[in-house]
Amino acid sequence: MRIDWIVDRCNEVLFGIKAEKDPLESMTAKKLDRDLSEFATHGMLPVLMESLSSVRMADPEKKEVILKWYGAYEQSKKNYRKRLGLMEQLAVQFKNAGLDVMFLKGATTAQLYPDPQLRVFGDIDYYMFGESAKSVQVLKGMGVKTEDYFNHHTQATFNGVLLENHYDFFDRQNHQSNLLLDDELKRLAAMEGHQYPFKFDNPEIDNAYSMTPTMNAIFLMRHMAGHFFSETVALRMLYDWALFLKKCGSEVDWDLVTDLYEKSGMMSFVRMILAILESKLKLPIDTCPIEPLQGATTERIWDSILNPPAPDPYKHYSVKYMLYEAKVFLDNRWKHHVIYPNESYWKLFFVHAGLYLKKKIS
Repeated sequence: MRIDWIVDRCNEVLFGIKAEKDPLESMTAKKLDRDLSEFATHGMLPVLMESLSSVRMADPEKKEVILKWYGAYEQSKKNYRKRLGLMEQLAVQFKNAGLDVMFLKGATTAQLYPDPQLRVFGDIDYYMFGESAKSVQVLKGMGVKTEDYFNHHTQATFNGVLLENHYDFFDRQNHQSNLLLDDELKRLAAMEGHQYPFKFDNPEIDNAYSMTPTMNAIFLMRHMAGHFFSETVALRMLYDWALFLKKCGSEVDWDLVTDLYEKSGMMSFVRMILAILESKLKLPIDTCPIEPLQGATTERIWDSILNPPAPDPYKHYSVKYMLYEAKVFLDNRWKHHVIYPNESYWKLFFVHAGLYLKKKIS
């Protein structure tokens, strides 16, 4: 992946930083197709296509490549609109039941982008201010069946889209360091969680909210850290964080947040992500008081982002599938020390192994 070329495209669309060179100069159609493919796996295809939308192309082979990926770009925008419509339906039903809802992650992070449709997201995540059980009954009345999940949220499928109903913000069962963060987010949700309405075209919806900047500073970073340990960090997550800092960083209670980062053992990871934003994505961040941390581990994190592990190719919960998952888990031991420095790696390994075996048996 030609990361410098990709970063230039993202920075132009998302931050208005103009690149000096023609984006397609010295690029063959084959390389363009390859980069678009890899870009899609990082969740940034709509941003790249937006960057190329105004570029004049005389090369018919390059035009053919762009047209090939344009369909995926349009489908991504349709997916966004579909999810926004489903969120509106949920909010209406919850309002009729006297419930408030706080939407999380993709739906709200999209609002930070120049055009929300540029932000790819799949699931609809939400928090019901302690009324998760009541909201499950609302879904039941809509004909939507809810199922339990491993921890911190239930799952349901609504018109083909996965719903994650968070009764906890984070996994409290397997990570002791999450207890402090989850408790604080619930406290903040009760105190200030109704300050940022999530606005739909329907003005009668007045029971939907987004996280406050302080809540998002805790949630987005811990969510990214969890993904980094279990899988990898997509470029989309890095740009989510950069856009959040640019637009909301000055509103964050950084004294509270940095204290939580320190107590949860996450500060080093935060500092290394900030270093990656500055040195790799070329984005100076002046709304966050935390000092970036360069070094060998930062470079290793960056390399793992550019070269993530291949997805498990085997049938879910087959013996080969579980062996492959175990290998990835063992390979990620160094990540565990970065994200959960005060927790037992082997305890978590055997907990996860037990969950897989339980799933296999059931």
